[in-house]
Amino acid sequence: MPYQNSLSTKERSYLDDSLQMENLCITKCSIYAEQCQQPELKSFFSDHIKAKRQHANEIKRLLGLSSTQMS
Repeated sequence: MPYQNSLSTKERSYLDDSLQMENLCITKCSIYAEQCQQPELKSFFSDHIKAKRQHANEIKRLLGLSSTQMS
């Protein structure tokens, strides 16, 4: 997926907010998974956590890439 080499302030702010939301979701799903008694629900939350971590890592990568190019 092509994207610009540098991010605008607004784009950077959006990515920062998105990263915070992904991290909040990871935290909540981790708590829910710990409280679950049913293996199916534990598995659901574990899968969701894995997907959210991938999203967070991609956002971090984009933010890191932009910060080096903006210098």
